[in-house]
Amino acid sequence: MLILLYYRCLMTAFWMLMQIANSEKPLLEDLTVFLAVLHHHSFIKTAAALGVSTAYVSKRIKILENTLKTKLFHRNTRRLVLTDEGLKLQDFAVKLEADMDELLFQMALAKSEISGNINICASFGFGGNIVTKAISELVNQHPKIKVNLHLTDQEVDLVNSGFHLEIKVDNQINNQDIARQLATNYRILCASPSYLKKNGIPKHLQDLQNHHCLFIQEKKSSLGTWHLEGKKGKETVTFQSSLTSNSGNVVLQWSLDGHGIILRSIWEVQQYIDAGSLVRILPNYIQSANIWAVYPNKLSQSAKLKICVDFFAEYFEKHGVISFY
Repeated sequence: MLILLYYRCLMTAFWMLMQIANSEKPLLEDLTVFLAVLHHHSFIKTAAALGVSTAYVSKRIKILENTLKTKLFHRNTRRLVLTDEGLKLQDFAVKLEADMDELLFQMALAKSEISGNINICASFGFGGNIVTKAISELVNQHPKIKVNLHLTDQEVDLVNSGFHLEIKVDNQINNQDIARQLATNYRILCASPSYLKKNGIPKHLQDLQNHHCLFIQEKKSSLGTWHLEGKKGKETVTFQSSLTSNSGNVVLQWSLDGHGIILRSIWEVQQYIDAGSLVRILPNYIQSANIWAVYPNKLSQSAKLKICVDFFAEYFEKHGVISFY
């Protein structure tokens, strides 16, 4: 794998160096400068961030432009804007940087076993029932890793909270975070046979307004509102709920006891549907809620974090989500 990564990086760099037409040859570092300029939108800010002079930044960009015989930026007094050729170079530079990061990571990983602390957060339901099992296998494979698992149903600010990784059951990812999908998951509507016998089976989504719906107060959810996906696309239903809780386990138990309709993840309710304790209703409607690994920094910056994310991805690919029961 290391040989293939090295070869890919070498060939990518060689492609660019073959185009050199003058004595001042561009360096691979120039692509880093180029990407830094894109990030900071200013030669002055880029120079400060890299610890070099503004003249150096300007020179390296000029060398790139001369070599490629094209203009990379439209410059004005307020900001820098990429040209069409600059956009092409951006795609190339991002890919090469990622390949180099991966190469360096794999080389470092090959030299030593990963160790150290990793702080992971997850919801009480999915974290307590499923993530715990995955972590047991993780530490068996990597005994020098020390895991702190924090369970919470509150919104987590990864940048300021000290967590390295969140295993999240939700498709809403903060813009400042990086995410990798681990598994497909969705929520479905269901109720107990006793409830449906007493209150009837809803035929249409808006019929839920005349039923007892059990609501979970979590994160940014709006009380008494469900957003679902059906044959007609996205639809919303609002309702009054006489029983609410911030615990998914509590609401699930209420539904099993015959108190109303719930919207819960398939991994959580499938065992009860199979046993006949719950019945799925309005099967054409779901709420997408995939499983994600969410982290604040690039994986190439931390060997143990990348190992953990790769492990969770392989773990869920192997086991699925529902198969835990």
